[in-house]
Formats: sequence, structure tokens, C-alpha cells
Amino acid sequence: MTRGDLTRRAVLRTVAVAVGVGSMGSASALLGDSTDDDLDPTSVDVDEELASAKRLPPSDMTDVRPGLESVSAGDASVPERASGISPGSLLFITRADSSGTAGCTANFVWRGADGTLYLGAAGHCFLPSDADAGQNAGGSYDTSQVTVEVCLDCTFGGLTALGGLEGTVMELGAVAYARQSQDGDDVGNDFGLVEIPAAAEDLVDPAMPTFGGPTEEGAVDLGEDVCHYGNGVAFGETFVTKPRTGAGVGNFDDGSWLAELAASPGDSGSAVQGCRVGSTGIQGVEAAGILTHLTAAGVAGTNETKAEEMATQAGLDVEPVLV
Repeated sequence: MTRGDLTRRAVLRTVAVAVGVGSMGSASALLGDSTDDDLDPTSVDVDEELASAKRLPPSDMTDVRPGLESVSAGDASVPERASGISPGSLLFITRADSSGTAGCTANFVWRGADGTLYLGAAGHCFLPSDADAGQNAGGSYDTSQVTVEVCLDCTFGGLTALGGLEGTVMELGAVAYARQSQDGDDVGNDFGLVEIPAAAEDLVDPAMPTFGGPTEEGAVDLGEDVCHYGNGVAFGETFVTKPRTGAGVGNFDDGSWLAELAASPGDSGSAVQGCRVGSTGIQGVEAAGILTHLTAAGVAGTNETKAEEMATQAGLDVEPVLV
């Protein structure tokens, strides 16, 4: 699909589904008695929507990081209240040239052709904002100075989030790839990978918490139910609001996508799946995209296919691990 193919009718239908965060509703139920004939089919300028895109920043975790317990990969174990290293894991990122700690969300677990496991992220979570956005980080920024830790069992004090952040963190391996998109219509070029140490492979669970999946690869298609699980400010501070649902607005030929989803700083990099309503509730199905940007009316990011292509161009033959 090209960016100019959407109509106002389609977007209104998509937004109507997204209104019911946490559930999958129908457009007719959410729009009252309106019918398709009532909606103006005037074309929507999707280029303008993507031009409004701003990088979704990491959350500032500087003040909470000292209160966490650190363990090595060999000593870590899967805690009872978490599923280990998975889509939606909370990441702590520090750089030698920065005094703060950034908080982001992991996307899918990826496997290289040689069997190496990686955890996906937004590339901009690993890079300073002025790093070359059009190249692999190795060409313009030394990622060896980037340290990435994953929280194995972090909680913000239960449902109230007033108890402070507690949990155990483990350092991951080297950042293997990082590329970021600048604000505006460069969306679709933002992706990062960090190596999972071999000693920690038993901690890996490729299934997204709450929703499960992915079971196949796909895209954020127009009108499709989508879901993600993130650690954004406010949303990501309780187990009730970490999982969120919405609707796809479109998947585009340049590697970008648009959706109506709730997101906030710290959700950067989270995995977006195409979801279905199943016998046990909303279920994740398709590995569809990486959430990297906020837009005027929703969110945007890099699609799964483009992420694979960019990593391949850098010499990394990877694919998402399916469940």
C-alpha cells in the first residue's frame, strides 16, 4: 500500500476500533447509528500524518536504576512473576557519553542464521539524537560504549505503582545493530538489536506477555486489530495497563506503518502484533512492527520486513522467533 491509498471512511472505522482500548469493538457499535454512507470518503493525507511523526523518547530511569539488584547471565533464573527475556521486557540503556539511564521496551526475540539470539529494540534507544540516522551505527557511532540491561522481574509496586521500581536486572551482550529514524517522514528506518548471552538462553521466552504470539510474520494492515505490551510512563507502570490494543491504519511500501494505539515515553521499540479474538481472549498472531514514533493521531514505526532487510544489509541474517 502507498501512503495515499486511505480514505476518511477507512480511517474513521479504524479509529472507532481503537477507542475501545483493552477490547475489540466494532465501528458500528462505537459510532452509534452511523453507517458507511454517512462518512465522507475524502482522501486522508497520510504523508502529512507521517510528517508529524516525532521519535518516541525513552523514559528517564536514572533515579530508579540504583535500587535494582544486578545478576550475571550465569546466575540469573526465570522469576515466578515474569516470563524472563521476552517481547515487552523493560530495557535500561546507558552510554559512556551520557550520565543518565534510558528506559525502553524490547520488541521480538530474533535468531541469527548461526543460532545467536538477539533482543530487538528501537535503534534510537541506543544512539545519541544526532547520530547518523541513515547508516548502521558502526559507521558513525561506537556502540561498544552502550550498555544494555534487561529487567527480569521488574514491578512498579503493584496496581498502584506507588511502591517504586523493584526487581532484578541482567546485562545483555553487545549492541549488534542500531539505526534510527529522524522526526518526520523518515519513519520506517528505526531498529536495533542487542545480543542475548548464551548463558541466558534458558531465560528467553519469545511469547508476548498477556497476548501470546507471534505465530507468524505479518504487517500492520488497515483496519486490523493490533496489540502491544510496553513500559511507557504511566501505561507501563501497572500490569493492567502494560498490554494495549488498537487498530492498524496502514502498512506502507517504504517500511513504515501507522496505527491507533496508546503509547508514551518508554514504549519506544515495543513489538506490535496483528491480533485476533480467540477462545481465551485477545491473542497475538503476527509479528508486524516496531513502535518508534508518535504522530498527531497515533503511533508509527518500522515494519517487520524492513527491520529484517536493514539487518541483512549490515550482515546480520535474522528473523523473529515464532511460538
